[in-house]
Amino acid sequence: LEEILRSHFGSSASATKLLPTAMAAFDAREALATAPKNAEGATKLYDDWAASYDDTLISWGYEAPKVTAEMLTKYIPLDGAIADFGCGTGMSGTEMRNAGFTGELVGFDISGESLKLASEKLVNDKPVYTGTVQGDLSKPLDTTKDATFQAVACVGTLSYLHESYQTVFAEWRRVLKEGGVCIFTHKGARQTEDFFKAMADHKFEVVEKTDPMPYLPKNPDYVGPDHLITYFVLKRGA
Repeated sequence: LEEILRSHFGSSASATKLLPTAMAAFDAREALATAPKNAEGATKLYDDWAASYDDTLISWGYEAPKVTAEMLTKYIPLDGAIADFGCGTGMSGTEMRNAGFTGELVGFDISGESLKLASEKLVNDKPVYTGTVQGDLSKPLDTTKDATFQAVACVGTLSYLHESYQTVFAEWRRVLKEGGVCIFTHKGARQTEDFFKAMADHKFEVVEKTDPMPYLPKNPDYVGPDHLITYFVLKRGA
């Protein structure tokens, strides 16, 4: 969109004034409700949404990144290496740094536009992420070595991966060090028999599970029990 406006108006003040208005025209509620819950749908949704994503989520009362980061401080050292699966524009990674984590933090996401913004984020004048990787999280990430991380975080993303639980938990187990943890949010409706079976098959032990909590409390489309989320912390078994 920015390139289109620049092509018509150049770098003039008119283009600068039009950009925020044009970006704001993205209807996040409509897009979120209608986007297919698959890799292609997620890529288009979050590429299109990236520029206004943070502001929109903040306006909807999105607290999951902060809650996740604070929970994780109980389970790994602050210098532990973390994989942020579905990192998006970097909101979760930012909260990890704000919570005091200083170690390696690698962001993984399917949206290239979101990763561009994530890679630019700073906390205390330092990049939030030590690296970013673009890829389909429903498939193995061949570029990532075994037993690399002490934690995997996955905030607001697992609903897109509900048809690939076995692959997802196998991959999380592979990239985690023995005794490492994964922490994630998940909607109650997606906590199916297949979900719990995949956890058990890949030798994850539930060490913490919250009561259902609001996800986007200021978004009218996310009111009611069907839109509550649970925070899980799983420990990788031997």
